[in-house]
Amino acid sequence: MSWTELLGELPPLRQQLDKATAAFCRQEVSAVPIFCANGCCNCCSLAVNCSFPEAVAIAAVLTAEQQQQLESKILLLREISQQANDLKQFLRLFRQKIAGCPLLDRKDGSCSIYSERPLSCRALLSTRNSSWCGVDFGELHPLEREAFLSSLDPNVAAFPTHYLAATQELGMELEIQLLSSMRETFGFALSGNLLYQLWLERKYRLSEIIPQGFAATRNGLEERQLDLPFLLQLQGE
Repeated sequence: MSWTELLGELPPLRQQLDKATAAFCRQEVSAVPIFCANGCCNCCSLAVNCSFPEAVAIAAVLTAEQQQQLESKILLLREISQQANDLKQFLRLFRQKIAGCPLLDRKDGSCSIYSERPLSCRALLSTRNSSWCGVDFGELHPLEREAFLSSLDPNVAAFPTHYLAATQELGMELEIQLLSSMRETFGFALSGNLLYQLWLERKYRLSEIIPQGFAATRNGLEERQLDLPFLLQLQGE
């Protein structure tokens, strides 16, 4: 299997997940209300993780303007990854300092790569008003936070978040399937922060190094000091 064949597995996975999320939004599968709508983009302030094959597919269609917007955030993203003491702090710093996905259309709040967006983005459906998607729960009063958490149904929401568990689980399952195919193809798998992986692909053509194997990829990242905490997950054989 080559990159062409591996990337060919992505469209059916997207379609499968899109069909499932559409059914939930139409409440054909469950009576759980979904509050996602055009232009509500508070969730786009979250750090997005995805598989590297997804990043390769997205990187291939970025415009010059999108590439410029992406590069404007990379230095800050790298600084955040090195400042954070743990994943929780990294996620908070990301939300505070990156201030939204650079691939978001600021005019109307739409995703400028909507048809190519990662599985993790497609799977994110809010069971609460979208204003909650922009809340930093670490800054909430403890009583307010407790009241919100107690309102969630752990059989529906991906507790302690208010996002629908069923689509999140399906999205993760499909991402694992894609990473498994990558491992079968190249002997290892790579995933991580969407923005960082897009930048690596556009600047260093990482997809051309990966076929050389795990050691060559790892060494190439380490030599350029690109193997930063919280940004990449390199999974060996």
